[in-house]
Amino acid sequence: MAFLAKLLLGSGTFKPEVRAALESDGIVTIEEGLPGSVRYRRFKAPGKRFYGKVTLERLALGISEQRLSVYCRSGRVKLIDSPFSEPRLSAVEVSLFDDETISLRIDYDRVDVPEVSGEIEIRAKTPNAAAIMEQLRARSNP
Repeated sequence: MAFLAKLLLGSGTFKPEVRAALESDGIVTIEEGLPGSVRYRRFKAPGKRFYGKVTLERLALGISEQRLSVYCRSGRVKLIDSPFSEPRLSAVEVSLFDDETISLRIDYDRVDVPEVSGEIEIRAKTPNAAAIMEQLRARSNP
C-alpha cells in the first residue's frame, strides 16, 4: 500500500534547491513524507472554487531560522514558502488537531491577497507535532 500511496501522492520530499535554501537559512526542523491533507473552505482564486474540498497529500515541512516551507507532490506544489518577516504569514494559525497532527490554517480574508479569499487548512501527521507548533509560534511571534 505504501508504494501505491507514493505513486499517487508523491514522496513528500523537498526539491534539492528548496532543501539547500533551508540549509543556508539554518535548518531548525525538517520532516518529509508526512501523511496529511489539504482542506479548502469557501476558497476562491482565479480559475478555482472549492467549498469543502479535501485532498490527501504527502507533505514536506521545513522550518529554518528565517522561513517556513510546506510542499507536497514531491516538491512540485508549494503550499507555504515564506520568511517569518512576511506580514502575510500572520494569516497562518498554527494549532494541534490531535496529539500527532499539526494544523496550519490560512485565512486569506485576514490579509490582502488579490483575487483570493476563503481558507485552506494543511494537516500533517508527525510525532513531533507539539514541538513543531512551539517552534513556529516562537518564530512568528517575536
